[in-house]
Amino acid sequence: MNLRLIALSLLVASATATTNVACKKDSASETPEPVAEAAPEAAPEPESEAAAPTPEPAPEAAPAPAAKDLIGVVGGLEKGKTFAELLVVAELDKELVSPEVNLTVLVPSDEAFAKLPKGTLDKWKKNKEQLQKALKYHFIPGVNDTAKIGNFRTAPTAAGPELPIVQSQDSEMTIDGAKLLEVNLAASNGMVHVIDKVLQPGAKKK
Repeated sequence: MNLRLIALSLLVASATATTNVACKKDSASETPEPVAEAAPEAAPEPESEAAAPTPEPAPEAAPAPAAKDLIGVVGGLEKGKTFAELLVVAELDKELVSPEVNLTVLVPSDEAFAKLPKGTLDKWKKNKEQLQKALKYHFIPGVNDTAKIGNFRTAPTAAGPELPIVQSQDSEMTIDGAKLLEVNLAASNGMVHVIDKVLQPGAKKK
């Protein structure tokens, strides 16, 4: 009787042990299901702001045109074609383009040259020295507008003789008897005035 009880107890104990081991194995072998991680929230996109209009650059001021030199101003005169031509013949045009020159040039009009005695221009053109002297009588040293010239009684010339300056009460000015037709034409190296008479050194006044 005791043997049966002992054998039955061993069987029960063996079965219980086997069940516990199986339970432990089942528990260890169970892999916990991974917890689904919440997807990271997308960074909020910046609010689209209306693009500020880009200010247009201010237009650059056009550079002021450079002033012409004396020969450029004289050459551009409608009434000074003859004088400009004589400057080239006398080879004084090269002198009047120099930036180191500071002259006031009195330019006789084409009509003034037309009033000269017949053959005068041809005579001058054949004698460069005489032509240069005749032209230089129209050169006054320095840059002189009419306001400055009006302060003097005479004006020296590159040819030597001085020119008498007369200003009337109504502000009409003459230089050696020549009336001013166009005045204060600025050049980069001087000043130009157009006159109605060809100035001739030593010529007898009529």
